[in-house]
Formats: sequence, structure tokens, C-alpha cells
Amino acid sequence: MAKVHRVGDFDTSGAMSSTGSENVFANGGPTLGGGVSEVFDLPDAVGVTDIAARMILSDRADEINRGEIDPDMNEPFEQFDPASGKGINPVDGSTAIIGAPGSPAGGAGGNFETDADEETVTVPFDNSTPISDMLLPEPQVNMNVSTDTFNKAVKLAKNLGRPLRINSGYRTPEYNRKVGGAKNSQHVAKKAMDIRWPDGDFSTRIAFIQLACDVGFTGIGVYNNFMHVDTGPKRCWGPSGGRASVYQQYVSVLRKNGYTVG
Repeated sequence: MAKVHRVGDFDTSGAMSSTGSENVFANGGPTLGGGVSEVFDLPDAVGVTDIAARMILSDRADEINRGEIDPDMNEPFEQFDPASGKGINPVDGSTAIIGAPGSPAGGAGGNFETDADEETVTVPFDNSTPISDMLLPEPQVNMNVSTDTFNKAVKLAKNLGRPLRINSGYRTPEYNRKVGGAKNSQHVAKKAMDIRWPDGDFSTRIAFIQLACDVGFTGIGVYNNFMHVDTGPKRCWGPSGGRASVYQQYVSVLRKNGYTVG
């Protein structure tokens, strides 16, 4: 459990707040088995409130109890949207844009990947990354996703009738960890994108979820500002990383497409 201080605690000199009070807990612990930094193996979790952490841990416990999917493929921290500077980084509490290696904001000098021997190596930035006028990546995005994922996103945009704004694509393992990505994130596997909701009301978003299902996306994560889509195992989740936190307005369309929600 990470040590924290509370207002009113002082060291022996009475000059400053002290750390390590044994009866102060942060990030959801210890009621649900520890804080999120321990459960999700994050370097820290200073950007996550205690209330949000308890919801995340509760959703994860629910998915584990169901025993149907690997809960570490879902993305409970994407709700903070740290990569685009539109939220608070769950790991370090910053609000700055964190560019993925190989993205315009992250520099195109090279991507960091893991080879067959589990060693981190630097490989040249792939200038053959596919491009489409129908996909508009934000500066922090590396679009070097799989051909299947890319093509499904293009088809989704065409069916919608307008380009899609992409706020996350391929993530190296190091970058994924830096932004609080899931342990077994489909972004690292090059199978996922995060897409800004199209302009419109909730009916527009519901129709967009249906279009995503129609083109073959199987992993659906719904957040306030965007939707996660991937081509991994079929599952859905809400902001806290489990199906229990899916917003009520999206339940019907997900159930219609064969997802277990709630």
C-alpha cells in the first residue's frame, strides 16, 4: 500500500505533514484487497481518486467472479484519457499530453518493442503505417495497428459517413504502462483503437455502437468522451473496466448484439 499523509498529521518537529499513517488508505485499499497500483501493477496511482479506485476494483472483482473473460484485457483507466491531455494521468497525476513512440507528439525516432527473448529493443519508426482520410489521429497517436483493425475502423467511418477522430492506437509496452493501460491491453497487441464519439446526442452514440458491432469489432468499452474498440475476445465494459459500469443508455444496444451487461 502506497504511503500517504492526511491533513493534520505532523512530524516530530511540527513543521510538515508526515507520511505513512497506518490507518490512512488510498486508491481503494485495503477493503478490496489493496490499492489499484498493487492490483494492476502500476508504478503509482496518484491520479485516481479513492472513489474511482473502489469502483474499478469492484468491477474487476465482479469480472473475476463471473470467470468468463480475462479482466486484464479491459481498460479501467482509459476513462481518465491521459494520452490526449484531456484528463489526469492515473499513474503520475499529470495533465500533459503523452505522445506514443512513433507518433507526432512522441517523436518518430523509433518504437520500443519486445523481442522473442523478452528484451526491449528499438526499431525504426514504420513509415508504412496505413493512412486513410477517414481516420484522423490526434498528435499523440501511433496508428501502426493491425491491418484488420485498421480496415474495420475505415469501414466504420465510411458507414457513419464522416471521418473518425482517433485518440489512441498502438501502444508499446512501456508507453502502455506509462498511461495506465491494462496488463493485457489490446492496444499493445495492435488490435485496438479509441475513437471520439461523433457529434450528437445519446441516440447518435447508440447508433455508433451498433455500427461498430456491424463491422466486426468485438471488444467495446464505453466512456464519457470516446469509445474503445478492438478485435480481441467478445466483451464490453464501462468506465470502471467491467460490464457492471456500462452506462444504462447503452445496455440495450449491447445486449441486442449478444453482450452480457449489468
